[in-house]
Parts: sequence; structure tokens; C-alpha cells
Amino acid sequence: MKDHSRAWSTEARLQFIEFRLYWEGRINRGDLTQHFGISVPQSSIDLRRYVELAPENVEYDTKRKAYFATTGFQPKLITPSARDYLAQLEMLQAEQDSPFSHESFVSSPPSFDSVPLPDRVVQPSTLRAIIKAIREGNAINILYQSMTRPEPTNRWISPHAIGSDGFRWHIRAYCHERNRFGDFVFGRILDLADTKESNAKPENDNEWNTLVELTIAPNPVLPEAHQRVIELDYGMENSQVKLVVRKALASYLKKRLGLIKDIADKSAESDSTIAKQHIHLMSEVDLPSRSASVESAT
Repeated sequence: MKDHSRAWSTEARLQFIEFRLYWEGRINRGDLTQHFGISVPQSSIDLRRYVELAPENVEYDTKRKAYFATTGFQPKLITPSARDYLAQLEMLQAEQDSPFSHESFVSSPPSFDSVPLPDRVVQPSTLRAIIKAIREGNAINILYQSMTRPEPTNRWISPHAIGSDGFRWHIRAYCHERNRFGDFVFGRILDLADTKESNAKPENDNEWNTLVELTIAPNPVLPEAHQRVIELDYGMENSQVKLVVRKALASYLKKRLGLIKDIADKSAESDSTIAKQHIHLMSEVDLPSRSASVESAT
């Protein structure tokens, strides 16, 4: 009788090997033992199986004791998908924010659904090239369609991270044309060209490495009963709640929440608009300098 659970776990490990080779360019035995909790001999067997399956995809480096993807790498077990890779990053974030594993503990969920959002296109080849440039510390030449220019332009950027505003993913990079760090939307990259060594340093991206604390509170123009229920809805203490976010992502958070910094200033908003605003931004303060660590591909 065939052991289906063992067959599935073997297949999963082989897919894991190919996933790491495609997206990260390398894998070793320790990656398998750490992720699956298997023995070193078993990890060696799995790696040999993958080499037998796709010998043209991998090269073994005896000095670094790791397998590396070849330049002609062609996936055989997975279909590369930017959405799948970015979903893995979201699961990593969920693990950081929760004591539970990203694998659900729920066995009999109630009927549920969520609001659908249109896919913001990220080409897997583009994402892979950006991740490679981040990993190797290189600059990459992109053909980019900015919303402030009528035509696309070529520019050199040095990417060091990727970020999400909750709806779309973008690249955080140093722009060598404008001599400053900024955000580049994946879907606006029309083509990729050469790479080269870069002298841009991620630690100099102050907005990415600085944390800010946003304090929000109920809209004071609302009736007291409504303010109280908003306090409960947002889990506020002393009529406020604090959110900590990278400075580079703060504008996206405020836009998503529809925050108004000065609710008393009605010059730019109608009374009816302000009355519909449940919360407002009381303050925005840079936190003392402590590393908002620049993590690979986050």
C-alpha cells in the first residue's frame, strides 16, 4: 500500500527546492532540515532526487556547499507566480504578528468571504530580477512609466526592499536619476535591461529605516455615543490608539484609513465629509532612532 503522506511530503520538498532555486538562486541541506524538520541524510536524498529530475537547473559549489540555479534554469515542478511569492511574504508578516503558525488551526470554518480586489499585475520575471538585484546589492536599469511624465524613461535604480500599501506592491529603491530614494510600482516597469554594481546604501534610506507613531482617535464632531462605539471598534484605550509604521509607508496607511490630520480645519473638506469620517489623526511622531531593520524582500 502506497504511503500517500510520505509521497506528498517528498513532492512538497522537491517543490520547495525548486521554489528556492528560482526565487533565491540557491539552496543547501540546512534549508531543508530547518524548514521541514528532516534529517541531514534525508535532505541529501531530496537534493539528489531534484538533481536527477532537472540536472540542467543546478550547479553544486563545493566551496560554498550549496546548489545554485543555472542561467538557463527552467522550472519543472512549479509555475512561477509573483502572486504566490508575495503571498509567502504576507504569511511571514502574519507569523511575526501572531503567536500562531500561518497554517490555519480552523478545521470547520463558518461560511465566510471577503471583498475582492483587482489584481495589481506583477510579472514574475520582473519580481525575480528585482529580488536578485536586492540580494546582490546591484543597480538595475528599468524602463519606467511614471504618472508624472507623458512617456516612459530609462533609469537606473538600486532596489533594497519591497513594500505593500495593502492593495499593490512596489519597490523601495535609490533612483540614480533623481539622487534620492523613492517608490516604484511593479506594474509600471515596462522592461528591464542591464545590472551593475551600486554604491547606494540601504542604511541611508532614512524614510524606510525610520519608524513613526500615528495616534488616531474618534472624530470629535460625532455624537458621544458614536465616539464610544468607535473606541470599542478600534480597540482604543483612553480614546486613542497608536500605530507604528515605517515612515516610507505612513502616507499609504493614512490614505487607506482616510485620515484627516486636523479635523478642525474644514477649509479643504465639506462639513458632510468630515461628519462621515469616523476617526482622525491626532499626531504623527518620529520614534527615537532604532533600526527599522531592512529585511530582504520585505
